Amino acid sequence: MPIHKVGYRGWEGQKIPVSRRWWIISRTGIRVVLRSRWVRRLMFICFFPVLYWGLAVFVLEQYMAQPDLQENLSKTTEQMRQIQQLDLGNRRDNRRFRRNLPPEVRRLQRYQENLAMLPKSDIVIDALQSPGADTRHIVWSWLLMTFFRYPQSIMLLFLVGFIAPGLISRDVRSRAFLLYFSRPIGRFEYILGKLVVPAMFIAFITCLPALVLYVFGVMLSTEWSIIGMTWDIPFRILAATLILILPTASIALMLSSLTQESRFATFAWFALWIMGHGAWLAIVLSQAVSFREPPFSEQVMNSPLVENWSLISLYNNLGDVQSWVFGFDQFSDIWPSFMILSFLTLVALLVLFRQVSAPTRI
Repeated sequence: MPIHKVGYRGWEGQKIPVSRRWWIISRTGIRVVLRSRWVRRLMFICFFPVLYWGLAVFVLEQYMAQPDLQENLSKTTEQMRQIQQLDLGNRRDNRRFRRNLPPEVRRLQRYQENLAMLPKSDIVIDALQSPGADTRHIVWSWLLMTFFRYPQSIMLLFLVGFIAPGLISRDVRSRAFLLYFSRPIGRFEYILGKLVVPAMFIAFITCLPALVLYVFGVMLSTEWSIIGMTWDIPFRILAATLILILPTASIALMLSSLTQESRFATFAWFALWIMGHGAWLAIVLSQAVSFREPPFSEQVMNSPLVENWSLISLYNNLGDVQSWVFGFDQFSDIWPSFMILSFLTLVALLVLFRQVSAPTRI
């Protein structure tokens, strides 16, 4: 029986536009990552901090709706300021005097001491002591900044450490480049498709819960004018998420492209974060000992040595730029951190493009 029409034939299936080639790589990578039970568990755990920060939003709205609480806080704060100006001559008398203070004064003092360990907490305390039209905007922005800086940044470290190291190293080890680049897929589509995989997971644990917190705060508010007062906060959330995604995803994929073993890329990823931040913490502790002050106190954190050494920590650089995004710093204060993150992102992308191009030059 003869065979007719041997050769190229027209494709009768669904055609994918050229602009969506990268999405096929991203979709496949996301499906592979979601097969891991540990990744799914970690994503579930990432939403637990929303409950704690949501409780803070609820307490704020209750405070703003009750003028009596605001008046009592102002009186107690003024009383505490007068007490703090007293000097009884020696440390023992001061301790005995403060032990006999009214319970509400001691409680407020303890709360302020705990808040003082967090960045820009003095701005929030001043806004709560004298509530005004911008109090909600200040407190909501501060809560979201700390939400990004503390629980979600730590979760991001572990989540990206699980996801990114194997994205390119597996292709290098199995020579899957030959399969990818035998099709009409360029370096840009391949790298973009791989970058979207960690970017989607980072956005899921940062941007999505932050937007949920914002909507929760709007629903709790008794005034619809709050939307007009805080309209810029969702855009700040998106900008803060982008600042997290670009350097972290780029660096993680660069490390993945430099080795055929994903465990080496995982080790390098955690070492980059831990060694930089650990060195900065060592400087903080040494300054605390020399000043005879508690670690993370205002005097220790404002010392020039601590501020200069914070630039070696990727975690601190991300936190400083996020502080500017949420309106608590000027760009003139954080431009070194911004330049370091931009430089690291650019170098990571250049190395990534070079490593991806290497198999095609053989």
